[in-house]
Amino acid sequence: MPQARGSKRGDESAKQGQALLTAVERIVDAPEKIRGHVAEVTEQTRDGLPNDASEEQVRKAVEAKLLSAYSNKTAMAGGASALPALIPGLGSLTAILGGSLLDMTLCLKFEVEMVLALAAARGYSIEDPRERQLAYLLAAAHTYEASSGTNPLADVLKVQADAIWNYTPRQLGKIVGALFVKLALLYAGKGLARAVPLVGIIVSSAANKTLTMRVGRAVIKALDGRKKASSQPRRSEKTPAARRPAARKPARAKKPAAAKKPARAKKPAATKKPAGAKKPAARKASAERSKGKARARS
Repeated sequence: MPQARGSKRGDESAKQGQALLTAVERIVDAPEKIRGHVAEVTEQTRDGLPNDASEEQVRKAVEAKLLSAYSNKTAMAGGASALPALIPGLGSLTAILGGSLLDMTLCLKFEVEMVLALAAARGYSIEDPRERQLAYLLAAAHTYEASSGTNPLADVLKVQADAIWNYTPRQLGKIVGALFVKLALLYAGKGLARAVPLVGIIVSSAANKTLTMRVGRAVIKALDGRKKASSQPRRSEKTPAARRPAARKPARAKKPAAAKKPARAKKPAATKKPAGAKKPAARKASAERSKGKARARS
């Protein structure tokens, strides 16, 4: 029975996390709108800075304005989510049950848009699905960390923060889903303050503004780390010193081969005399023998 209950709770948490993620995805502004907002903020920032201001100074000023703008939006969302508490009885119950979900959804919407805006200000293509997944991951991870004091990537999901920049969209999507499940569980018990009229509005507004500012600063730090990581060669591109091929020594010049001595000319073979041909002296001796034999007969 305990195992069945645990499994049922896990399924419910997964459904809540998926529902939260789907709700945020539906209301996040399109990339074109976010780019337009960034361009407008950048133009206003340049007009307010000296002409000799560096690009880094402009970027930092733009990021500060983006953090301020989006933190004000989440503060307004927090205050709006606590408004039903002004209605006695039913309003307080609605603030606890529905206000928390509404506040969490709107807060994450603006924080995802803030991350996309910060990425666009640095030249990243926020139309790329992978960049959008990274924005959801950064917003969810740093929101959870700022709210709970625990880094969900390293402590809970066992993921190295520096490794996420090389993840595929599918891998990022799995991590985002797990983070939204944890966020849904985290925010489920944080709606009691909204049940107090007026106090809930002030508390929710201040808490959301502070939270978003902390998330924004953490994201800027993460993007700085991403820039440093991209400027260094990947590990696979480095050749360990022990494995580097040794410098080849210049090949020794081969000694010229010794000139071959000309082959000795063969002596012409002696011409054989016909077997039947005899020497004159031999003929004379043979003739004398024949004469001696003839005399002896006679």
